[in-house]
Amino acid sequence: MILIFDDNKSKVRQLSDAIRVAISNDEFKEGDRLPSINKISAEYGLARDTVYKAFQDLKGKGIIEAAPTKGYFVSNAVNNIFVLFDIFSPYKEELYRELTANLPLNYRLDLYFHHYNKHSFNNIILDSIGRYDLYLITNLQNDIYSEVLDRLDNSKVMLMDLGNFKKDKFSYVCQGFDTTLYACLTSGLEQFKKYDELCFVFNHKSEHPKGCILYFEKFCKDNKIKYSIITRDITPFDILPGVAYLAVRHIDMIQIVKVCRLQNYQLGKDVGLVTFNDAPMLEVIENGICAISTNFKEMGKMAAEYIKTRSKVQIYIPTVLIMRGSL
Repeated sequence: MILIFDDNKSKVRQLSDAIRVAISNDEFKEGDRLPSINKISAEYGLARDTVYKAFQDLKGKGIIEAAPTKGYFVSNAVNNIFVLFDIFSPYKEELYRELTANLPLNYRLDLYFHHYNKHSFNNIILDSIGRYDLYLITNLQNDIYSEVLDRLDNSKVMLMDLGNFKKDKFSYVCQGFDTTLYACLTSGLEQFKKYDELCFVFNHKSEHPKGCILYFEKFCKDNKIKYSIITRDITPFDILPGVAYLAVRHIDMIQIVKVCRLQNYQLGKDVGLVTFNDAPMLEVIENGICAISTNFKEMGKMAAEYIKTRSKVQIYIPTVLIMRGSL
C-alpha cells in the first residue's frame, strides 16, 4: 500500500482512501485481514487514533468489518465510482436512476455537480484523483476539451452527454447537438409547416451548445420557413398564435404553456411547442409536450455496463423528435 501524505488533506481521509484503493487493486481481497492498527501506525508514522478513525470510516461504509480480538477484515470489494454532472435536472435524474438500477450493491457512487463553473469543475476533479476506481464525467462545455481531464487515467474515464471534441482516448456515451437538430426538425417538417413562423427561444443564459442555432437557421432557410430567434427572457407578448416555438430551457417551455392557458391558445393548433431533453412531466403537461431528446435511460444503461465490464465504449446515443400533442 503506497501512502504519501498531502498536508492539505486530512490524514484520516488519506489513509482511508489508500486502504480502499488497495482493496480495489486486490492488494487485500475479500476476507483478508488488514494490518493491525499498531503496525500501520508504526509503518507510516501515524497516531493510533488516526488509524482507528480511518478503520471506522471504512467500517461505516461496509468495506471492512471488525472481529473481536482478531482485528479488521475486508468484508466487501466495494468499487467506488466518481460521477460528475453539469446540473441537477429531471433528465439527469433519469440517467442516474437507470445507472444505479443496473449496478450491483458493491458499487458505491459519489455524485457531484459543477454547474458549468470552471473553478468548481477543475477542483472537484483534482480532489478526486486517486480516490475512485472509475470516473463518469459530463464535461464543462460541449465543444471545448477540458485539460484537467489529462490528470486522470483515461482508461478509467467515461465522458457523458457533452463531447464535440477529440476524445478517442476516452470511453464515451454522448449526444449530438448540431446536425442531429437539423435531422430532428426535418422529421417533423410537415407539422412545422402548419404554422406561419418557427421561433427558437434560446436564452443567452442557457448553457445549451450554441452551435445548434446555425442548424436551426439552415433548416428554416432550406425549407423556406419564416423564423425568428429570441435570446432574452420571453414575455407574454412574445407568444402569438400561428407560431411554433422551439424552447431550449424547460423554464421557457413552462412560461409558454402558462401564456397559452391565459390567452386560451390551444397547443398543437393555435401555438406549436417543442422543448429539449425529455422528462416524465412532458408526457402529462397539457396533451403532451414534444421534445427533442436523446435517450437518457439508454445512456445510463450503457454507463452501468461500462462500469461492470471495464470495456471501452465509444458511441453517440441517437437524438430524436418525440411527437406529442403540442405540435
